[in-house]
Amino acid sequence: MKIAIFSDIHGNKEALTSILNDIKKESIDEIISLGDNIGIGPNPKECMDIIIDNNVKVVLGNHELYFLKGTDITNDIDKDEKKHHNWIKKQITEKQKEYIEKCSLILEREYNGKKILFEHFLIEDKSNNYPFYDLSIVKDKKIKEIVNELNYDKIFIGHEHKDFILNNKLYDVGSSGCRKDNKTRYTILDTNTFEIETRIIEYDRKSFEEDILKTDYPEKEKLADWFFGIEL
Repeated sequence: MKIAIFSDIHGNKEALTSILNDIKKESIDEIISLGDNIGIGPNPKECMDIIIDNNVKVVLGNHELYFLKGTDITNDIDKDEKKHHNWIKKQITEKQKEYIEKCSLILEREYNGKKILFEHFLIEDKSNNYPFYDLSIVKDKKIKEIVNELNYDKIFIGHEHKDFILNNKLYDVGSSGCRKDNKTRYTILDTNTFEIETRIIEYDRKSFEEDILKTDYPEKEKLADWFFGIEL
């Protein structure tokens, strides 16, 4: 079977739509999102509608955890960013909330004797409200020893927004939504051959920029610049 994997859509409806349209051409059996479908971008509600309508399996990202458990689960969010997350809460419908509540931190699968793990980022402690390791493990190279100790053949993560591969075992698929051009991406895993393909496709950047301009939400100027390369 073939599994399509993407991560960190972050309210970019146009990128998500392009990914799902491309998936329909690729004989995909299952679609998995590695989380952070909401937050940062202008269309969290619309993205969740698309995900639900297309039966996308979702593992919880930190932005879903902020929505479910509040922003106090980490010390990294200032008062202005909290306003942004409060805005997101007002966008999400009860149906979407119920969908998110049913999602888990990880998905584990086994194909032909090989163990596969899907998660938003490497997990330090599942019992913590914020369970993920700090992103600093990527820069200081601690991620290597953490990955080596995990009993999986392939691990797929997102969160860092930059794609990379570690020891042919860990695959960060990058951010599909936080893009500074008109290209988005997703990954295909063939569970028969264990070949892994990255698909780079175009999305309607103009419509996305128009969505940002017409949507009034907290921290829009800063987020648009940092994550999308758009100066307002």
